[in-house]
Amino acid sequence: MPPVTMTGPRPRPRAWVGYALVAAAAASWGAQSVVAKLLLTSGLDAAALISTRTALATLTLVAALAGINPRLLRVGRGDLGRLVVLGIVGMAFSNYTYYFALQRIPVATAVLLIYTAPLLVLAASVFLYREPLLRTDLLAATATLLGAALVVRAYQPAVLQVNLAGVTASILNAVAWAFYSLWGKTLSPRVSPWTMLTYSLGSGAAFWTLLAPPWRLLLAPHPPLVWAGIAVVVLFGTLLPFALFLAGLARISAAHASVTATVEPVVAAAVAFAVLGERLDWPQLVGAVLILSGIGLLHVRGGPASVTPRARTARAPDAGRR
Repeated sequence: MPPVTMTGPRPRPRAWVGYALVAAAAASWGAQSVVAKLLLTSGLDAAALISTRTALATLTLVAALAGINPRLLRVGRGDLGRLVVLGIVGMAFSNYTYYFALQRIPVATAVLLIYTAPLLVLAASVFLYREPLLRTDLLAATATLLGAALVVRAYQPAVLQVNLAGVTASILNAVAWAFYSLWGKTLSPRVSPWTMLTYSLGSGAAFWTLLAPPWRLLLAPHPPLVWAGIAVVVLFGTLLPFALFLAGLARISAAHASVTATVEPVVAAAVAFAVLGERLDWPQLVGAVLILSGIGLLHVRGGPASVTPRARTARAPDAGRR
């Protein structure tokens, strides 16, 4: 989930490259969510998929950083414990609730609900960090909450009851990524985004290895399409989009990057419609517009968390919550 941050400097020349890179990252996250849902609905265990995905992504990142810049693998003793908490709560728990939701509700519904995380960051910033609450904030909160109610079909209580587990998982996922954003903020002045991503993924991988060792999935026989799906989730759900987002963030402000990343639920809904035949009723479409409008208003406001330029750049891993 894109972090909610202060508006940065004006875009540099050829900033369209930055916007294109961030949009490509968001599109990758949105499209791979459909592949993940297909894997889960085909009978693949969610915990096994999460464990395998995080383990492979961690090994790839560690190998890459060891060869390119080994210093990024070093962290202070005091930061290690915080990174472990970030990985278990912000990464492992959020991954599980995300996949749990995909198994029970449509992709577009899950992704749109998860995109209420910036609103939770705003609330925490106002109540915990005493940030001023502006009229734009109230308008954004109202639009987002109303949009979320429409997306989950609160106007049809029977439907909501059937999907209560999936809706709850999506909301918990938003909470987990809000925590990731706020907790990561305490580390960002000292820890590189690549270091933060590697250690948070690594902690999540270690946690899931205890519950669902990845070799059980890797050593089991699967059809070629399943192996292809696993590769897509690892590459296009984690490694490639993070690399694209970080490259885009070097060219445009974090706030502009966050707004651009809201194309993710649009892509997720479009791919789910084309591949899975999932549809959104017109009230849900209105809700989607309200959610994205609310997120946009938060970024027009400039974000609830005042951060330094260094902190703004280092929080890039928040961009991906998959």
